Amino acid sequence: MKHVLTCLAVAGMLVAGPALAQDTRTLSFGMQGTPGDPQYQGVMEAAKVLEEESNGRLKLEVFPNSQLGTFTEMMEQVTLGDLDFTLNPFGGMDPWVSRAVIASTAYVVKDFDHLQKILASDWGQGVLEEMRTENGWRTVDSWYFGTRETTSNKPITKLEDFKGMKLRVPNSAPQLQWAKAMGASPTPVAFAEVYLALQTNQVDGQENPLPIIDAMKFMEVQSNITLTNHLVQDQLVLMSEETWKDLSEEDQQIVMDAFKAGGLVNNKVVKDNEAALLSKFEDNGAKVNRPELAPFRAAMEPSYKELDSKFGEGIVEKLSSLAD
Repeated sequence: MKHVLTCLAVAGMLVAGPALAQDTRTLSFGMQGTPGDPQYQGVMEAAKVLEEESNGRLKLEVFPNSQLGTFTEMMEQVTLGDLDFTLNPFGGMDPWVSRAVIASTAYVVKDFDHLQKILASDWGQGVLEEMRTENGWRTVDSWYFGTRETTSNKPITKLEDFKGMKLRVPNSAPQLQWAKAMGASPTPVAFAEVYLALQTNQVDGQENPLPIIDAMKFMEVQSNITLTNHLVQDQLVLMSEETWKDLSEEDQQIVMDAFKAGGLVNNKVVKDNEAALLSKFEDNGAKVNRPELAPFRAAMEPSYKELDSKFGEGIVEKLSSLAD
């Protein structure tokens, strides 16, 4: 009798096996980016690897162009488990974890490799852990978004060249703080109106990552680009903690592998674009200025002291020194 039951059990497994193998789970990814941009290319590579490594058990449905709302709305959806993934910069997490603002303060972060060291530090891991426990956002990976540079009609070769400049910056505290520290006059202009503001001399310059400067055709109405390198930005791949816990350990690893592969694609595209765009701007007659940045960083010292008093004495220097 025991032998018969064993045979029946095996037969049942054989029948159920193929059906189980066909079960699929579709995970959702909401983003502001558009098809064709580096982040979208990275997400699509992750989707491909996710499906391949899981033998079709896991699929990724991507919603670009802010179809699911603003980044804040999408992050709320991730918290609730209604959305499985979204993107947001580490330095932009300060509305939820206030000390994260340090990473979006000018000249604290030297380059993307330095930002990765900050994320891997005890301090960075503490911020990410607080995001996970307080908001349900698990960090899967960090992708390079770009480094913000400055365009203008007059060359900026030294700190003093900023004095009196009407500079368009986003309406964010760290960006306004940087412009004032440089000696410029931060001037609010809606992003869609920046080209016209530059063309009509309502503002003298603006700052953005190179791909955005190119996409918005700002160099049609600006003659200089200065590598101020004042803010290095990433995009965190954030996953619902609820979704993560619902996956097997094997599938959790597949998710990590997939977005690591997607990050490699994204990072290469962004870095290749940055190098190519500088050559393109120069070929089109723009002057590329590469000033010594030590005086620029020194002008931020009062801001660093404020951060130290708020988040711990020496914290800015501690994070800055991770670049060495």
